Amino acid sequence: MWLGRSKNYNGREPGPIVSGDNMKYLNFAVATTTIALACGSTVQASGAEAPHTAAISARNLKESDFPRWQKLAPDVYAYEGLHAPDKDGTIVNTVSLIVVTTDGVVVVDGQGDLKQSQLLVDNIGKLTPQPIKNVVIASDHGDHVGGNAAFKAAYPDVVFIATPASMKTLAKNPNPPTVTVADKQTLRLGQTDIQILNLGRAHTGGDLVVYLPQSKVLFMSEVYLRDVFPAMRSAYPSEWVATIAKAQAMDASWFVPGHGFVDDRASLKRDLEEARKATAYVIQEAGRLKKAGYACETAANCPAAEHADWGPYRGWALIGSQAPVAIAKVYQEIDGKLP
Repeated sequence: MWLGRSKNYNGREPGPIVSGDNMKYLNFAVATTTIALACGSTVQASGAEAPHTAAISARNLKESDFPRWQKLAPDVYAYEGLHAPDKDGTIVNTVSLIVVTTDGVVVVDGQGDLKQSQLLVDNIGKLTPQPIKNVVIASDHGDHVGGNAAFKAAYPDVVFIATPASMKTLAKNPNPPTVTVADKQTLRLGQTDIQILNLGRAHTGGDLVVYLPQSKVLFMSEVYLRDVFPAMRSAYPSEWVATIAKAQAMDASWFVPGHGFVDDRASLKRDLEEARKATAYVIQEAGRLKKAGYACETAANCPAAEHADWGPYRGWALIGSQAPVAIAKVYQEIDGKLP
């Protein structure tokens, strides 16, 4: 449902913003041995700097304000559903990409449960009568595939696409991928080219991104966590930094995250660099902790976390649950124990 065109607070017009029954303005929010700490600021309507956090409460948003979506380019939409609350109650969004063509719809990443994904299917039905033909699993984590049964129920012939690594991860999933992309594959539906790219391992190890060359939209899924503390449960830390750098070198106008608010093009590009720096910073800080002799056998047994200095990233969303996970994962990488 389109209720009009909204302007971001910097005056740019990214496209229609829809939030439930109300139109909502959007606010803004290489693993190396030396890391420059340059945090971009995010400006709200009041002119005050907003914190770098993807928590919906930081935008004065409630669960009832979701789902939200906006038009990035003709027939291309970024859709924000809700992630389940973190252990401290923090709620962030989960972003899906919708590409409408004259020969069907492609969705990149579903939502985390049946209810959220059914809302996604229903809202796509408001945009177009075209069927959903393909769902690209850019992240194989549960918060992106947990509701995939909704696609299959609505469109029995839908095809799920993923990397070989994600196919292995999802082998026991009731709706597993049947088509794999090891490097690159281009879907052509109608006159629309949809490039599915494997730029390298990052957040999941089975990561994909999707690039639309006509509109220069790059959906990065969980390769890009905007204003979310680098979550590394199944990550490849140093490779993740390199994968972000590959994305940054692409000819894209929109860099769309898998979590975090989808604002204007300039702030998304700026904060992608901040996400790269944050990941590199975590690697460096965890390395310092290990060198100092602080133990971190697992995320649940990680005394090192008490001695960490997260610098400019200490206020980022989900830090409480994700910081020990990240330290443990970096320790594994240093010890050569990653698969």
